[in-house]
Amino acid sequence: MDRTELAWAAGFFDAEGWAAAVKSRRRRRPFAQINQADADGVPEVLTRFRNAVGVGRVRGPKREDGKVDLYHWVASSRSDVARTFEALSPWLGPVKRAQVDAAVGTSATSAHIPSSDEELAWAAGLFDGDGSTCLLWHRTHPGYRTCEMSITQTSRTGVPEVLTRFRRVVGLGHLNGPSGGTEKWG
Repeated sequence: MDRTELAWAAGFFDAEGWAAAVKSRRRRRPFAQINQADADGVPEVLTRFRNAVGVGRVRGPKREDGKVDLYHWVASSRSDVARTFEALSPWLGPVKRAQVDAAVGTSATSAHIPSSDEELAWAAGLFDGDGSTCLLWHRTHPGYRTCEMSITQTSRTGVPEVLTRFRRVVGLGHLNGPSGGTEKWG
């Protein structure tokens, strides 16, 4: 497995994925999923994620009137969920790591120290999932625009670790929040 692609996949899962133990018939089983909407077919990021981790399925589209088609990467067996997160664990942030541990019933640890290239790949994955770029009107220079890039995360306990980590890895930016009376950082 390509470690840089796995680092990207961990960042993307930190942004877009979730894991839980879901009820299935008479028992609970591990389940992990990433949702992505795309009007043009299967989103490339889901295929890239699936190829990086080597397990799971890409499903969809789910169609609803007035909405963009929805696709999912899904791992629904204990072995696929465990394998996915064994591969991602060197880079995965604490929130998603705790979700996986609860879903699989393990305590994932990693002795691997990511390289700077792997950390940049993780940051790219996080931005691919939750990042945005826009042009805003400059507040003091009429007729001029500024470019803004941001990643928004929520938290009940202060600044999300993935945001401080992202800022450290890319060496730029600042943290704003909470905004609107909620713990929304970005």
